[in-house]
Amino acid sequence: MREGERFSLRVPGSTSNLGSGFDTVSAALGLYLTLEVERSEGEEIEWVADWEIKPEENVILAALVKASQALGIRPGGLKIRVDNEIPLKRGLGSSAAAIIAGIKIAERLAGKTLEPDKVFELAYPLEGHPDNLSASLLGGWVISRVEGGSMKAERLSTSLKCQFVLSVPEVFVSTQTAREILPSSLGLSDAVFNLQRCALLVHALTTGEGNLLREATNDRLHQHYRASLVPGASALLERENLPENLDESVRSITVSGSGSTLLAIADGCCEEIGDWMVSVFRQNGISARFLVLELDQIGARFI
Repeated sequence: MREGERFSLRVPGSTSNLGSGFDTVSAALGLYLTLEVERSEGEEIEWVADWEIKPEENVILAALVKASQALGIRPGGLKIRVDNEIPLKRGLGSSAAAIIAGIKIAERLAGKTLEPDKVFELAYPLEGHPDNLSASLLGGWVISRVEGGSMKAERLSTSLKCQFVLSVPEVFVSTQTAREILPSSLGLSDAVFNLQRCALLVHALTTGEGNLLREATNDRLHQHYRASLVPGASALLERENLPENLDESVRSITVSGSGSTLLAIADGCCEEIGDWMVSVFRQNGISARFLVLELDQIGARFI
């Protein structure tokens, strides 16, 4: 790239776990991190406008530097403008989207396109878990796994028709806190319970049988513990005070990622479901807003 040349990049946020699919099942959401990158003089990377973040917390920069080293280029001489729709520390894959964005910038600067496995090789050590990374890169519904310390991912063909209703509270939950609260071991009956529901979840997604999602997203591994970190989250998981006319439209309710966002997979009545979710948080002393989103089918792309 010559000085003054520019390009734009868009990376979707994501939801993960979906109850029983802990660190395995994820979906890309129509909620985006967008970056405009311009070549400039010198060797500095300038973050344009109101993007203020400490260098040690800037995972876009960390991923860009790491990927540039792997591709044999120097990443300096850039102006980067960031427009981020993804709420931070809310279980919506903001850090994963940022990591994928940094790697994709390095790809464009190097004039190369990395295979997904190579992207994951660079990204996984920075994130520490696979599911949000795979959704942000590949788009759609994704199943992730770790083999010998490396992550792999497969896109899942699905006929499920749905929308996502997200209730985003004004409460932060760090991934570290959300993992530390989990038990270090799981009883056999609970492990079998989750295995059965995760298999049912994959079946429901592939066949489009949304009526199975309520049972398929049940979980004994993480949601009960993580919901305790956010007032009102447990009440939402239990569908407390859900109007009877909305019950059939709410296919499932889960903690999104590590929280604090609660996610409903819905078949209609999305605005009304969002109002109910926000009201439950409000009754528990928490301010929240809701978003109605579609599944992002493309993943990270240059625009």
